[in-house]
Amino acid sequence: MSEEGKPASGVGLYKSQLQQEGARWYLTAQDLELPKTQAPGLVPALENAIAVIDYINRTPPHIASLAEISTNLGISKSHCHNILKTLTHFGWLSFDTRAKTYELHAGIIAAASSLMGSPQLDRIRAELTQLVRRIEIPAVLTQPQPDDSFVVVDKFNGPQQMEVSFPIGHHMPRDSVANSRAYLAWQPQEKIDRWMESWQPVRYTAATLTSPEAVRAEIAATRKRGYARSVGEFTDGLMALGMPIFNRFGEVAYVFTCSGLLSAMAPREEQLAREMVRAAVAANQAVLGRMPPDFPMIQVPLAIG
Repeated sequence: MSEEGKPASGVGLYKSQLQQEGARWYLTAQDLELPKTQAPGLVPALENAIAVIDYINRTPPHIASLAEISTNLGISKSHCHNILKTLTHFGWLSFDTRAKTYELHAGIIAAASSLMGSPQLDRIRAELTQLVRRIEIPAVLTQPQPDDSFVVVDKFNGPQQMEVSFPIGHHMPRDSVANSRAYLAWQPQEKIDRWMESWQPVRYTAATLTSPEAVRAEIAATRKRGYARSVGEFTDGLMALGMPIFNRFGEVAYVFTCSGLLSAMAPREEQLAREMVRAAVAANQAVLGRMPPDFPMIQVPLAIG
């Protein structure tokens, strides 16, 4: 996989792959060097605290000393120490007095508990749980971020042949194929143009589309077809279909994808797409999402190929 996940500069950023253990397959992923959001410079102390949390979360083994954090983030030791003491006081970090190291603590989960337990998410979870039971293909729910990347907010596995193994909170790149096309297809043209202007082609597999013309054409085809599709473009041997969920203003609030072995999904694409459209419509109705006039309903106009 030496050429996968590499942009024109040759710097590897992201890798996903299928791994087989016995009769079961596992979809794994590793974010080798996710781009960081540039701090706006409005509240430096707060930005430094966020940088500390982000550093520990991103950097294996997810345990770090004051000296390591201070050096890598360019924060003075005294200021960094005060940040670490404050975050520890509120339970967002824990401090090992013997090893003199810090790691994330459960208090940070408690601070975000209302996000993961929102009634809106519960309604979406109910529809996706039913979907996975019907089609026996795992699903992943992501939320678009301000930089157009995606964070996994839930996943839905079952007894099917393949299991999604990356964790909730996993960060997926902005051009993760099924996610990005489901996100972009129902955006205004100016939003698509801005996304394309900042897009840097990455060849994740030999099938990845890397020309602007081909990507624009597939975004348009996604809207016409009614769902996003990736046929081995992001992970070798994997097929993924994607659909958006909107908020009450008609903006894409979430994207869900269903992924499986290409050999198992390709013959069922029409049936799977119909079930995903049914789930997307039900989820949008449940959260009062404003669907565009041309959003598909139960009948799926296929434009495969």
